[in-house]
Amino acid sequence: MPRRKRVEALIVGAGVAGLSAALFLRDFGVEYLIVEEGLQPGGQLHEIHAPIQNYLLGIGWEGDRFAATFLNDVRASGVPILVGSPITRIAARAKAVERAGERYQAKTLLIATGLRRRSLGVPGETELLGRGVSHSANRDRTAYAGRPVVVVGGGTAAVEDALLCSEDGSQVTLLHHSSRFRARPDFLARAKKDPSIRIVRNARVRRIAGANRVEAVEYSTRGSRAVRVAKAEAVFIRVGWEPRTELLRGKLRLDRGGYVEVGWGGLTSVAGVYAAGDVCSPRWPSVANAAGQGASAGWEIARKLGKAG
Repeated sequence: MPRRKRVEALIVGAGVAGLSAALFLRDFGVEYLIVEEGLQPGGQLHEIHAPIQNYLLGIGWEGDRFAATFLNDVRASGVPILVGSPITRIAARAKAVERAGERYQAKTLLIATGLRRRSLGVPGETELLGRGVSHSANRDRTAYAGRPVVVVGGGTAAVEDALLCSEDGSQVTLLHHSSRFRARPDFLARAKKDPSIRIVRNARVRRIAGANRVEAVEYSTRGSRAVRVAKAEAVFIRVGWEPRTELLRGKLRLDRGGYVEVGWGGLTSVAGVYAAGDVCSPRWPSVANAAGQGASAGWEIARKLGKAG
């Protein structure tokens, strides 16, 4: 049997939302604990490789710099966080979490697990990660300046990556699974006019090829059985994000995309269980929204425990 630890409030996830909630719980005198699967707190801040433009005190900073400053404040505040072990089970109604042979149980539970990058699920994607396969042109494009690259995706991030690579002298093949793009219209218009960017619609990636590094991307187009090959030394995969809610299916009410459905103050479909941040915000993923929702949830949890008015 797992060893047990009981607290008043348990937070799953040490990103902006979870940490913001923790600071409010601390101020209200709530006994709480944060559990985080990653090796360090900060969540998706570590995935931001472009300058932050819409959060006060962090404007112009990249995610890692913002995370370092943010976490210095958290450490100075004495926030208790357990990191580095996979969470194996979340029992919503029991308000319990199991990890590393231990079971943590609380009177209230906050889900702040955020998002993860979607993957293509094709051969070569995992094997060549860091050897040509990348999730950020902002971070990695200069290493492939002037070389052929492939960008996969149809949103703003994908089209922006294609433009950035083109600016660095690369010949870019932009593969999108649909005929319609979700990208910002101005970015898409620029990409269509750029002679260095070849746009292929209705394209499905079959394999990322290469022995020790990326050499090519194999793909097919809708209505054709032919496998086409785009020579590339790098592949930037920008196919969006998905909520980290696989352990919550059948336990909390989720929407079609797997995001947690919440009401006032982040309350979920189970009494005493709350959610905050990107895990419940498909329309407003941002640092500012995560901080605000975390603060609101922290306040509501303290109120639920009779420690806030």
